[in-house]
Amino acid sequence: MVTFLLNEDKKYYDIETMRFVLQVPKAKIQRELRKMNNDFVKYKNLHLYNELTLLNLMELILIEKLYKVDGRL
Repeated sequence: MVTFLLNEDKKYYDIETMRFVLQVPKAKIQRELRKMNNDFVKYKNLHLYNELTLLNLMELILIEKLYKVDGRL
């Protein structure tokens, strides 16, 4: 897992790290990020997203997985 510390000790994550943490395909993360319209930082040819973005994705994916287990979807 790679964590980038850039501005004022804020944590930023790349898509590959988010894929590893969330255990979902890269395409799903990219779709959700496009829907959220979050700001990103470009650093050495990587798009880095802040920690709040990762937490929002975790929440969305957890709710989606719970609905699938419950049989509502």
